[in-house]
Amino acid sequence: MSNEQTHRRFGIEAVHHDYAGVQVVKGVDFSLERGEVHALIGENGSGKSTVIKILTGAVKPRSGRIFIDDETVSFQNPAAARAHGIGVVHQDYNLFPELTVAQNVYGVNVSPPRHRWTQFIDRGELSDRIGALFTALDIDIPPDRHVRHLDGAERKFVEIARAMLLHPKFLILDEPTASLEPQGSRTVLDLLRRLREQGVGLMFVSHRLDEVRVISDAISVIRDGRLVEQIDPSEATEERLADGITGGIEIVPAKARPRREEHEPVLRIEDVSVAPGAAPVTLELRRGEVFGLTGLLGSGCAQLVRMVGGAEALRGQATLAGEPISIRNSREALRHGIGFIPEDRKAIGLIPEQSVAVNISLSALDTVSKYGVLRQKAISERAHEYRERLSIRTASIYQPVMRLSGGNMQKVLLAKWLASGADILAIEEPTHGIDIGGKAQVHELLRDFADKGGTVLVASTDAAEVLDLCDRVGVMRHGTLVRTVSADELTRASLTADSTRDPEQVLDQLIASDEPEQIPVETEPRSTR
Repeated sequence: MSNEQTHRRFGIEAVHHDYAGVQVVKGVDFSLERGEVHALIGENGSGKSTVIKILTGAVKPRSGRIFIDDETVSFQNPAAARAHGIGVVHQDYNLFPELTVAQNVYGVNVSPPRHRWTQFIDRGELSDRIGALFTALDIDIPPDRHVRHLDGAERKFVEIARAMLLHPKFLILDEPTASLEPQGSRTVLDLLRRLREQGVGLMFVSHRLDEVRVISDAISVIRDGRLVEQIDPSEATEERLADGITGGIEIVPAKARPRREEHEPVLRIEDVSVAPGAAPVTLELRRGEVFGLTGLLGSGCAQLVRMVGGAEALRGQATLAGEPISIRNSREALRHGIGFIPEDRKAIGLIPEQSVAVNISLSALDTVSKYGVLRQKAISERAHEYRERLSIRTASIYQPVMRLSGGNMQKVLLAKWLASGADILAIEEPTHGIDIGGKAQVHELLRDFADKGGTVLVASTDAAEVLDLCDRVGVMRHGTLVRTVSADELTRASLTADSTRDPEQVLDQLIASDEPEQIPVETEPRSTR
């Protein structure tokens, strides 16, 4: 990595931008120094994504300026930004799973080395270059490994390495740890520290306030399209950061539900094969409960939820209200009243280019059509109903869903399945990439769904979320369900083990340790909220 002293500062001044006549950035001043981590935090919809697009040449601001040192620059496109030393790692993975690590690092922004005469790829030279890059970044991943075999943190390493291949002076990272479990997050943060030591300026965008506190040299808060505050990291308690993000508005947590000693079984899955060689999983879900699955990345939680939701064929038996059913695909799942909400909202759960109204009715088009023709009035009426019920923040129900923040996209997905009449929701990472206020709202909506007799199955790598949201928690390891406990039992275990520890710490140990806390396994599933 080059440590040259040229181009020490990069940023924007008084930048304004809008979409469809609505100002989303109303005057932002932001600067980034080489060799520092500058965090940009704010709610979904606050304007962070637009600031990133402006800084990387994806959009041109209506007014204001982009500068490098004291020079005003203009980026006509992302390639121009890269030529000026600006790199970016986006929140969503942009990798090809069937290709190798080396093929993913090269071939996107930089062509791989080729033999002089044949023009075939020089695999030896490619391996040497990747090896040198990974050594400089202290990344230990074999270049010939296929990306599909990597865990979440390793995939993020590959994306960072691909960005660093161009030797950027400034690197923008949008939610780099959003879907990682604690150990994966720590390894990514360690890599960011090494980049900082090498003189790279890092813009760190994250909703994980604990990470913002431990890694940042400067913190800027954006709200309603304006940069409203800069907070000294030495004064950055999580409460202080949350106040800055929300403008001091109190975040009301999900209401505690009354205890229910008896719940009737709804869905039972038996002898489900999640991973080759792993013990089969048997799990019973009950009416009116939120059941959480958690574990390290690759533990099988997400895969089990996908099978219940029909995104993958269920490799095992299932009974619904005592009757055998088949779940081979999403169509069959929906026929049995099961809705699936994936982690990747844009690519799988929604049609980004379509309106909020159309997306809400996607799973129940038969109820808003007549003789095969969609009834626009019925679609609009339904959209207005759920926009109000779920407090979906959108300029219009006809606005493309791609223009919404992550939290509001998640609400549209929930509306889509509520409109379908689903009784069971299977959800991957329900608040992935959602701000603190949106997270509380999504939790409240899911708990309210369970209060009204629905059943929720959640896969989450966030221990705090699992404890806050779920009635019961299943811990998975290597494709096997190793333990099922109630949130109350985790709380009691933390008090018994050490008065200074909280349930989240106990759950983290259950997830990661081969010798977990001795918490009794439930033989009869029950809800304790």
